[in-house]
Amino acid sequence: MKAFIMFVRKEFYHIFRDRRTLLILFGMPVALVTLFGFALTNEIKNADVAILDFDKGPHARQVQARLLSSGYFGLRHYLNSYREVEAAFRQGQVKLAVVFPVGFSQDLDHLGHAQVQPWPMPRTRTPPRAW
Repeated sequence: MKAFIMFVRKEFYHIFRDRRTLLILFGMPVALVTLFGFALTNEIKNADVAILDFDKGPHARQVQARLLSSGYFGLRHYLNSYREVEAAFRQGQVKLAVVFPVGFSQDLDHLGHAQVQPWPMPRTRTPPRAW
């Protein structure tokens, strides 16, 4: 154990004596954290969205306008059926479909709340690896 402590002490002397080693030891992690802090983000911007509007009422259009004006989503298609949504996902055209059910505007008027169905792009399954 005493030999190990002597070895660690000797290495610390060598590290603190050399300026370049100190820079690599302490400067590189600081630089990487700073760089990745500015470069990496998980914010969604301009995600392609399809809208499936069975309601076609004023409140559905208002919600669509607010959703698309946020800057997070960009309208790719107005669709008419679930089959078109599945086709858009298969072709890779959209990442999200927003479905407004029949009676959305009426529910919002009478009940004060209504439901919207966000439909994210299905994940593809990867085949199992053969080790």
